Amino acid sequence: MTLPLLACLLLLGSDAPRVRPEPLGTFDPRAVPEASGVVRSRRHPGVFWVHNDSGNPPRLLAVRRDGSLIRAFDVAAPNLDWEDVAADDRGRLFVGDIGDNKGLLRLRVVYILDEPDPALPSDGPLRATGAFFLRPGGDCYDAEALVVEEGRAVLVTKRTDGREAELREVPIEPPSPLLRPAPDRKLGVLAGFVEPATGADLTPDGRLLAVCGVDVVRVYERPAPPSWDGLRLVGEVRLKGKTQVEGIAWDGRDLILASEHGGMERLAEDVWKSSRPGAKRERRR
Repeated sequence: MTLPLLACLLLLGSDAPRVRPEPLGTFDPRAVPEASGVVRSRRHPGVFWVHNDSGNPPRLLAVRRDGSLIRAFDVAAPNLDWEDVAADDRGRLFVGDIGDNKGLLRLRVVYILDEPDPALPSDGPLRATGAFFLRPGGDCYDAEALVVEEGRAVLVTKRTDGREAELREVPIEPPSPLLRPAPDRKLGVLAGFVEPATGADLTPDGRLLAVCGVDVVRVYERPAPPSWDGLRLVGEVRLKGKTQVEGIAWDGRDLILASEHGGMERLAEDVWKSSRPGAKRERRR
């Protein structure tokens, strides 16, 4: 990274407060050795779904808010590079096999499956339907974050060149088959998000989008969902501590963070709200 670019990045984050998230608990490293995504269940109170990164079995794990394991479910789909998970109000989970660190993979997929009941044992691997999509030639971007709404997945690209993350739309309803993958479409950019994005989540009403990097969280407000125009930054937190944040989930209006080799942490609503742009300057007056 060049010195001018590094200076710009430091200036962009210089007014954001440093906050140590509230620890909630650690993962069992035998079950969750490398957490990569997290989402709160919309059907089962107190349940969160997490998964591991590439190199681990294709498995969804139901955990409590403190990270303790409830039950693990194998999924009948390969984990080439699972990076994030989302949920909807119809009892479905969406696993994004969307990562591409080397920028070589044009064909990627979002897996759609019915959410199991964590209180009941599995009678076999969960069936998954693949919604395949094709990245444009010459632009095999990396992505580790997705949200789902209105029959589409919206990916947040992972940039490492100091440019703002892009929002890319992928159709998932109806799901495009492997032999006829759907094209993706650029929706816009995520203003101010120049760090590598590692996770995202959307509130059930679609109003607030939370995006995390390994040591930063930003919250954006959407003025008129389902449109993605006019996103407004309403919260920015620079994180203290040694954890590497890889996933983020709304829990009411609190934010739950999942770290790669750690556990679950919380950013309370009043914490990320107090970090809205200009809040620090207002307190100084």
